[in-house]
Amino acid sequence: MMQRTRLIGLLSRTAARQPIQQWAQPISIRTFTSAPKTDSQAPRSVSVTKDKNSPEVAIFTLHQSAFSHETAKLMLTEWKAMEQDPSIRAVMLKSDLKSIFCAGIDFKEFLKGPESFAEYWRSIRHIFDTIYSSRLNTAASMHGHSLGLGCVLGMACQDRFMMGAVPKPGTIGLNEVDVGVPVPHWLVELFAMITSRRHAERFLPLGKILSVREAHAIGLVDKVDFSSQEEMDEFVVRYLAGRSTAPPVAQAETMRVIRLNFLKFFRDSEEEDVQTITKYVQQEEAQTILKGQLAKLAAKAKKQ
Repeated sequence: MMQRTRLIGLLSRTAARQPIQQWAQPISIRTFTSAPKTDSQAPRSVSVTKDKNSPEVAIFTLHQSAFSHETAKLMLTEWKAMEQDPSIRAVMLKSDLKSIFCAGIDFKEFLKGPESFAEYWRSIRHIFDTIYSSRLNTAASMHGHSLGLGCVLGMACQDRFMMGAVPKPGTIGLNEVDVGVPVPHWLVELFAMITSRRHAERFLPLGKILSVREAHAIGLVDKVDFSSQEEMDEFVVRYLAGRSTAPPVAQAETMRVIRLNFLKFFRDSEEEDVQTITKYVQQEEAQTILKGQLAKLAAKAKKQ
């Protein structure tokens, strides 16, 4: 409770340092697409911008709800490029999708065979590693549903924010069990570190999806009293700018030490993790559930 009180105080102090109107317009520094460059109408997968009035804060935006392997590789490449820009001190991770931050792994990736999925899962691990070990201050502005991989991306960041006051707020959770796949060991440990081991025991074996208020109550989300995505994004940029006033080398080294033990466990267990999840994804139970989910999505798409 004492730690939560101190965090809330920090959120309020850093957010109050700048007026909201200064943070309204970002400037583009990098924009990428998974489609050929000749196709000007192709949807973008990810884009990176700098806030106009606070260019030390980058805004990393997702433009696709389901995470394909191509999107994963692009995200990894562009995050690393952003990491190497010395003018950037912080990153807000968000999406521009209606009611969705990230819907998780594209179900089609589960059905491509063990070798393809193993390579894909390595890419997901590398994305997590890159964000979790980043020298940058990181925060997720999660305006909508954040399921599976969406929750993982949020947990990779130092802070997570969601809207709880809107008519239909989003949801968040690790729903792997619900699609027939066990939650990986490192994700269990991370969820337990952020919330508690008791909460991990209660929710993860059920594939439980939490409401914004439930997530806030267990510490998975840090602040939820926003009435719009714009208000939340403006707050997060101000918050990150406030955190970025600390001396950069000392700040980055301190965060590295804080996250060092978990990263060592995460990296040392890579081969076991890849082999284990690939094995379970290929089992009949998971494949049956995943194919059923794809059929539902296809039927829904036909109705629209």
